[in-house]
Amino acid sequence: MKAITANPETIREVFSKKYIIPDFQRPYSWDGDPCEKLWEDIIDFYERKETKEDKYFLGNIVINPAADHAREAWEVVDGQQRLTTLLLLIKALHSRAGTVKALEECLRIKDPLTSELTDELRVSSYVISEDREMLHTIILGGTELPASRLADNYRLFGEKIDGWWKDQNQTAEALNSLILTLLDSVVLLPIHCGSEDDALTIFETINNRGMSLSDADIFKAKLYHNIPKAEQAAFIEDWNNLEDHDWLFRVLMHVLRAKADDAGKEIGLRAYFTARKGTLGDHAGIMRSLKTIHTINTAWYGGDEINALWRIMETYPNYYWYFPLFVFLHKYGKFDEKTETFSLPEERTAAFLELQDATVRYFFIKGLVYNAVNAVKDTVYRVCADIEQGRDYLASYEANVTQSDRAALGGILQEDLRRRYQRGVVLLSAYLNPGQDRKAFSAFLDGKYDIEHILPKKWNNYDGWTDALWGEQLNSLGNLIPLGRALNIAAKNEFFDRKKQEYAQSKVQDALDLLNLSGWTPAAVEEKQREKIQRLLRYFQAEA
Repeated sequence: MKAITANPETIREVFSKKYIIPDFQRPYSWDGDPCEKLWEDIIDFYERKETKEDKYFLGNIVINPAADHAREAWEVVDGQQRLTTLLLLIKALHSRAGTVKALEECLRIKDPLTSELTDELRVSSYVISEDREMLHTIILGGTELPASRLADNYRLFGEKIDGWWKDQNQTAEALNSLILTLLDSVVLLPIHCGSEDDALTIFETINNRGMSLSDADIFKAKLYHNIPKAEQAAFIEDWNNLEDHDWLFRVLMHVLRAKADDAGKEIGLRAYFTARKGTLGDHAGIMRSLKTIHTINTAWYGGDEINALWRIMETYPNYYWYFPLFVFLHKYGKFDEKTETFSLPEERTAAFLELQDATVRYFFIKGLVYNAVNAVKDTVYRVCADIEQGRDYLASYEANVTQSDRAALGGILQEDLRRRYQRGVVLLSAYLNPGQDRKAFSAFLDGKYDIEHILPKKWNNYDGWTDALWGEQLNSLGNLIPLGRALNIAAKNEFFDRKKQEYAQSKVQDALDLLNLSGWTPAAVEEKQREKIQRLLRYFQAEA
C-alpha cells in the first residue's frame, strides 16, 4: 500500500482542487432529508460558533489521483454525494451574494495562464450524462431546470437561504458572515490515497455520514478496476441493466460455495468475496453468472408446473429455497449472451421439477412444524453442494425430514393456518386439486389474486352457523380458496349463494368445485377441510 495522508481541509481548500466522479459510482442520490440536515447542522454551528478557530467537521472523503486527465485531478471513491451537494449549496449562496469571488472559485476551475474562470466545474460526474449535464446547467446559471434530484436540492438550498436571510433582515453582513463560516470553518477530511486499490481498501472500512455503499457497490468498483479500459463502458452498461445486485451476489455466493463443496456455516457477503480475492478478478465469469441469475429471475419460464411451484414458493417467509434451485439451473442451464436468454435442456427438466417438488415439500414441512429459518439452513447448504458435486441431493432432503415431522402435519393443518404460511398452503392445496388445469393455474399465479374467506368475515346466523363455530372455521383450510383480485373484490362479504356468481368465473378448480353446493354449512366446510388436508398429506408423503 502506498503512502496515505489525511489532513483536515476547509471547504475553501477542498474546493480549490478538481474532482472526478468515476463512472463506476452510483448516480447522485441524496434527496431533501440529508440536504436539510446538512443545512441545519451548518446553521446550528454558525449560531453557536464563538471564535474563528472553532471548526465544524463534516466527514471524510476518500480520493486518489485521477489518471489520464489533462490537469491534476482527484478521483472520488467515497464522498461524491457530499461533494456534489456542497457544490449546490455554494452555488445557491453565490446566486444570492453575486459578487463573492471566493464562491465562484469554489465552483469553477481557473485557466492556468489567464487566471480567468473557465466553464470547467470543480466536480465533474462521469456516472451518467444526465447528472453531468444537469450539474453544468445549475452551476453555469441555467434558468430552466428540469425535474431532478440535483435541481430539487439546489432549489431547496435557495429556499433555506432565503428564509434564513429574511430572519437576518437581509443584511449583507449576515450573509457574508455565513459564507465565511462555510468556507473557512467547516472542514472535511480528505483521505489521499496513492492508488485506486488503496482508495477502495480504505473506503470499504470507513463508515461516514454519506449514503452507505452496498456490498454490490464495492464489488462493482473492484470488478471495474480489473477490467481492461476498452471493456469498461460495456461493463457499466451490463451492470446498469441488472437489478437488485446484492441479491444476485447472494445467489452467486451459494453457487460458488457449492462448487467448492462448502456446506459449512454461511458468512456475510462482503466477507466471503473479500476473503477470496481472486474471485472478483474473473470479471467476465462473474458478469456472466450475474446475468444468468438475473435472466432466470426475471425472464425465464420453465413450463407451467415449474412456474406454478416457483410462484407458490415466492410466498414463503424466507428465501433459502432459492439457492438449491439456482445452483441446479446455473450448473445445467444454458445462457445465450447474444440474445440474453436462458434455457434448461429438455433432458434436465424432469430432474429440475423433481428437485423443485422436493424443495417445496421440505420447506413447507419444516416451516409448518418448526416455524424457524434455522430449521432449513444446514440442509440447504448440503443440498446445494450435492447438486454441484453430482451426489444424491434428494437423499439429503429426505434424511432431514423425520417421521415425527410428517406425523405432526395432520394436526397442524387441522388448525388455523399460521399467517406466515397461510397463502402458500392454500395455493399449494389448490395446485394439487386433481381437476386443476396446470396451465390455467400458472397464468393465475402470474396475476393479482387474494386468499378468499368463503364464510363472510362478519358472522351472521344462517346455514347452521353459531358464533363459536364461525370463529373456529373462519381461517381453516377448508374455508379458504385463492381467487383473482377482481373477483374477490366483486364477491366482497356476500353470502355464499351470491359469491358463487363470482366463483363461476374463476380458473381455480377449488372455486369451481363449490358451485354444486347448495349452501356453505359447517358440514360442507369440514368436508372440504378433509379433502384438502388429504391432498397435502399425500404430497408431503405423510399419513392422516
